[in-house]
Amino acid sequence: MFTQNFRLFTQEGHLTMSSLLGGLNSIRNANVDDNRRGLFYSGLFELATGFERLMKVVLILDHQLKNDLKNPTNKELKAFGHNIKELFEKCSELPQAYGLRTELKLNDKQRKILLTLTEFAKGSRYYNLDVLTNHNKNENPISLWLSVIDDHIWSLRSDVRTKLQSDAIQVIDRSGMAGSWQQNVDGEWVTMLDFYYLMSATEKANPHIVWSVIEILRPFHGLLWHQCDELHERYASQGKENEVPHMFEFFPFFLIPKSSALRKKQWAWGK
Repeated sequence: MFTQNFRLFTQEGHLTMSSLLGGLNSIRNANVDDNRRGLFYSGLFELATGFERLMKVVLILDHQLKNDLKNPTNKELKAFGHNIKELFEKCSELPQAYGLRTELKLNDKQRKILLTLTEFAKGSRYYNLDVLTNHNKNENPISLWLSVIDDHIWSLRSDVRTKLQSDAIQVIDRSGMAGSWQQNVDGEWVTMLDFYYLMSATEKANPHIVWSVIEILRPFHGLLWHQCDELHERYASQGKENEVPHMFEFFPFFLIPKSSALRKKQWAWGK
């Protein structure tokens, strides 16, 4: 029979894994057209949820390591807060404290992703309703994410961007819509040429955005592995039943090679 702690950690592992995979899947398949733009919102929601839960699991395990296997109180748990950027910063201090070579470091594109998820979790997820009720104090999450997309479009090879532009011009010329305008997903009006280019370029950039997210998550696999190994040794040395599953086993996709991640179109457990 598993202990209550073991079962609760297991359930949290499944929930966190499902949230992160769902978020990766939505972001991979989202685009600015009417049929797929809703995936931006679901992707941000699931990634924000998954990131927060993942990092809180890490901080709870760290608390056990530092407090004779005791869980934090509910008050201490709430003190962790919901700010994803601050949670990441707390977690980034742990590898050095444990004597690990793992580093939780971000490049500029990854930093913008984390800040966008932070803003979304803090209040931008209610942006549409807040604007409707004249109570908005947050940035449009889609505008923030379009900036993330733009960063990754500019990171594509120049010949890829040139071909996308050339293809867009041909499609719009053949369709006779060269003088037409389209409302973008953030509400701004753009030419049909710009809209079609953005849609095509987003499709090319999305796998690279997913890879940026994976790179943020990758160090957490080794961090969780170390924490669980240390805790298992302490439970055994005290003659106690182990109450912590191998949490890193819920996240094998953190270790996926870049080539595989860029080819992957569907993110789901076991696929």
